[in-house]
Amino acid sequence: MKMKKQKQFVLVVGMMLVMLTTVSLIGCTNAVDKSKFIGTWRTSGGDGSMTFTNDDKVTVTGQLGDISLSGTYTWAVAGEKITFTSESGGSLGVTMDYRFPTGDELIFTTASGGSVTLTKA
Repeated sequence: MKMKKQKQFVLVVGMMLVMLTTVSLIGCTNAVDKSKFIGTWRTSGGDGSMTFTNDDKVTVTGQLGDISLSGTYTWAVAGEKITFTSESGGSLGVTMDYRFPTGDELIFTTASGGSVTLTKA
């Protein structure tokens, strides 16, 4: 009976370690993705730009294709999505898909299918 309890204990501890490792790796992925955003990104025509900072702020200027954002916002990434919220705590909450096809290229896609491609300045 004692041997059976030891095996169960080892199994439970093993499962907990796997869960903790998975959660840690998910956190690392978001941290790595977040660092990719830092800096200034411009649209191909130079009409618009986004400047991401380490303090979770982004300043948006000009036209970003079909995406209507202008001003300063807070931003957060989770998975392959980024959410922009009003810095003043207003009701604005815009979430988009994002991807980095190359190290200096960033593409945002809205739920309606609109997209904008930015290049690192």
